[in-house]
Amino acid sequence: MERTVAVGMKSRSAAIAGTWPRSFRFAAQEYDAQGKPIGDRKGLRPPQLGALYAIGSHWTQNSSIATVVMPTGTGKTETMLSALAAFPRGPMVVAVPSKALRNQTTRKFLTFGLLRKLTLLPEEVENPIVGLLSKQPGGENDLAIFEDCNVVVSAMASLTGGKAKNLASKIANRSGVLIVDEAHHVAATSWSDLRSAFSGKYTLQFTATPFREDGKLVDGDVIYSYSLRKAQEDGYFKPIKFLPVHELHQDSADDAIAHLACKTLREDLAVGNNHLIMARCSKIDRAQEILMLYRVHGSEFSPQIIHSELQDSQERINRLITGDSRIAVCVNMLGEGFDLPPLKIAALHDPQKSLAPLLQFTGRFTRTSGEHLGDATVIANITDTNISSALERLYSEDSDWNVLLSEMSSEASRDHAQLVDFLNSSISLGEDREDAPSISHHLLRPVFSTLTYNCPAFSPKKFHEAISKDVEVTRVWLHVDSQTLYFVTRSKVRVKWSRSKDLVETDWHLFVLHFDEKRNLLYLASSDKTSNHAKLAAAVGATTIIDGEPIFKSLGNIGRLVFNNLGVSKHGRRNLSYAMYTGANVRDALTFAAAPGSRKANLSGSGWERGKHVTIGCSYKGRVWSKESGTIPQLIGWSEAVGEKLLDATITTEEIIENVLIPIEVTSLPDGEIMGIEWPFEILRQSEDRVDLSLGGKEIPIYLCDIQLSSVDRAGNSIRFELLDSQADVLGTFDLKIGGPQGFEVVRVSDEEIIFHVGSKEFIAESYFSDYPPLVRYFDLTELDGNLVLRPENPYNFELPEDSLDPWDWVGVDITRESIWKDGFERRNSVQWAAAQKFINDDFEVVIDDDGPGEAADLVCLKEEAHFIRLVLVHCKFSKSEQAGNRVGDVAEVASQAIRSAKWAGRFKELCRHITNRARRPSTGHRTFVLNGNIADVNKLLRASRFKEVRPEIVIVQPGISRTTVSGSQKMLLAAAASYIKETVGVELVVACSE
Repeated sequence: MERTVAVGMKSRSAAIAGTWPRSFRFAAQEYDAQGKPIGDRKGLRPPQLGALYAIGSHWTQNSSIATVVMPTGTGKTETMLSALAAFPRGPMVVAVPSKALRNQTTRKFLTFGLLRKLTLLPEEVENPIVGLLSKQPGGENDLAIFEDCNVVVSAMASLTGGKAKNLASKIANRSGVLIVDEAHHVAATSWSDLRSAFSGKYTLQFTATPFREDGKLVDGDVIYSYSLRKAQEDGYFKPIKFLPVHELHQDSADDAIAHLACKTLREDLAVGNNHLIMARCSKIDRAQEILMLYRVHGSEFSPQIIHSELQDSQERINRLITGDSRIAVCVNMLGEGFDLPPLKIAALHDPQKSLAPLLQFTGRFTRTSGEHLGDATVIANITDTNISSALERLYSEDSDWNVLLSEMSSEASRDHAQLVDFLNSSISLGEDREDAPSISHHLLRPVFSTLTYNCPAFSPKKFHEAISKDVEVTRVWLHVDSQTLYFVTRSKVRVKWSRSKDLVETDWHLFVLHFDEKRNLLYLASSDKTSNHAKLAAAVGATTIIDGEPIFKSLGNIGRLVFNNLGVSKHGRRNLSYAMYTGANVRDALTFAAAPGSRKANLSGSGWERGKHVTIGCSYKGRVWSKESGTIPQLIGWSEAVGEKLLDATITTEEIIENVLIPIEVTSLPDGEIMGIEWPFEILRQSEDRVDLSLGGKEIPIYLCDIQLSSVDRAGNSIRFELLDSQADVLGTFDLKIGGPQGFEVVRVSDEEIIFHVGSKEFIAESYFSDYPPLVRYFDLTELDGNLVLRPENPYNFELPEDSLDPWDWVGVDITRESIWKDGFERRNSVQWAAAQKFINDDFEVVIDDDGPGEAADLVCLKEEAHFIRLVLVHCKFSKSEQAGNRVGDVAEVASQAIRSAKWAGRFKELCRHITNRARRPSTGHRTFVLNGNIADVNKLLRASRFKEVRPEIVIVQPGISRTTVSGSQKMLLAAAASYIKETVGVELVVACSE
């Protein structure tokens, strides 16, 4: 101490640091043939020594921000200590994310950690002078610590918050090195000012994953990265079991997780593994609830809460270390930098955005701990959408997780379980070379496309016979059960804009070959569209490709098909051998394609299939494609559906062409009776939360608005429509005028300007409608989109199936009253009330009154069956007379409503959000929108929809229709609605009526 006082703390710390480089020994731990460390040949682990050399190399050239990626448990702290001793660059500031990690790191630096035990430093070398910054500095007088100490350890918040933010440059001036530990915890904005202040200083970031918690990449040059796969091969990680629970309710999920965690702990202890449970919660009040569950399921393990606001948190941690407690219910604490290897069971009651750090923490294995540790276990509720998305993101962050994470799928999502089974059953063919890129088959998401070959037998392992010498196959997988081969290739090609041989780019391509044994077909999908890959198909056993006119059968069974593009090949002059037609010109193209010497070259369009809106394209040369993308099992299912149509003798291209909707430009309003008007497709495809209207300083979400036909002016070629709010008050009036230089325009008739907010963009309503016009639908299902009329070449011949009319008992119902609520009064003798009671009595868990402008339907009814979910959209209409009859007016409006609701059939998630939002809307009187069940039941069914098919139904309820005396005109309107619903949703319309 006398020496320190004599020369001053700053000089003393500098003198101590000067002795370290000459004393530090660069040495690696040596291992025997079984991989066990040789006791007298101690040193740094390979990743530690590799990172240390990378740091020294980087610092000889520049002081720019450098990032070292080392998975948790591979020894980041000893690497920092080694860098301090081997390459001192003046006072070092070490920033960590938490108080617990700050205290632990300080203790390590005070004694140089394990460096002496590893014989890297001799016993006589003095330890560094270490300062602990326990709070934010208030001014320059508090900054002496940064000059006087060799190392100052601080939580990041103490360096970047409050007054410290303005002192960053002064802290940097007093320091030589900045180390940010667990850098993925630090939001980009939090540390940008500190980073700027340390510009020109040596700056190191240590991280377990290159992804921050905010989803962004950790910045800085990555000078060393030790992969997860290598960490597992070298024994720093053991396999991680993922045990899912499958509970729809949060309370049930918490109980199941706690029960399974305690059961796993008992099993681990029984085989001699000294394990602890870490139960993660996001908030303190949640932790209190969870603690009670662990006291029920594991009282013998003395469960306790640990969070940063507790004064005795260290004492509680000590109880874990000694084994007096084996369950820690944590609130965002005990992060991955915390050194307690027995925490091997992670119970996720509230998941993190990213699972990577937590899985690294539980999965790490320390050789020198001397403790009996087994495999790690992670337990979570798989029905929680946050968990499933976190798993998806986990694989996208680091492809090596597919080696480390074994997923034990139980009652998981159909697609998820199918994908997991497919991936786990896929065999990797060939050995991975050291320089092979890390490609995870978990991440492959091909765009749907296929060539289809006749194939009597499949020999997948012969594929390499067709691979040219200049193409390298980097990874190959074979799924034997489904007879699917998939592989990734790369090749070097010259850039097109230079003749230099040195300028090349790398082409990566995915190939998927699936043999359909049932149909003797080979589906060959590839991201390389420059060839039909006939040699590859032949190598695995295929014979001839299906091309020419039969390929257009892939367009079959698609309702309301609209061609967007049509290419025509024709003989004659070379510059006229091919032409592409789009939009209204497609009609001309069909005429040319039918002419002698011409043929369809390719077609693309969109329509409805199996209740979903689909895109489809096909080429005369044999390729069929979609804009969709998905997993390889989903691609297989899509391809087999294509193959089924190609072999279907009942599908003819002539019939497809006859029924396709042909866009025709018009200069005047088409004849025919208009059924109604709908929002533009460009609005319907948006999430409702992203669209609202504003006028007079008031913003109204789109789900509380509606668009309504007002009048038709045939002489003026215009259609007037209105925008309504949830109370049916008119917000604005507009005219859609056909004709003029632009083909059509929409003008505002009302006084006040309305602004559309679509995402972050703003549009004046009439300008938006002039770019994206509302859709006008006619009773014959002709559609008017701006100045384009879409109708089939052959008019529809509508027929209503006899069993569509279902007579109900209307005793006690005033059939002239439609809605339950009117003018603030409840009417329990109305048509809507009678319909609601019928579905409630049929045990539907949820019945929602959605009646009003912006509705999905008058009633939305949900019921969970054993293997699927019933969704019934019910449209009610009152009778204009006390007796049922043959009045057309009783049918027109409700038929239009049924057609409009078809868009919800394949959008269950959006529908649940829609009815949840609308159930919160203001109401008059004591109106309740939830007639049976509650919003929690809606959310429960939404979660269930991830595992069960949603089967939609559409029902018209109109007691004014008589089954026995229904008129031809009524039948025509109902048949048109039934035809549309059959084509788009794929279900039969039901009409509840009178006898």
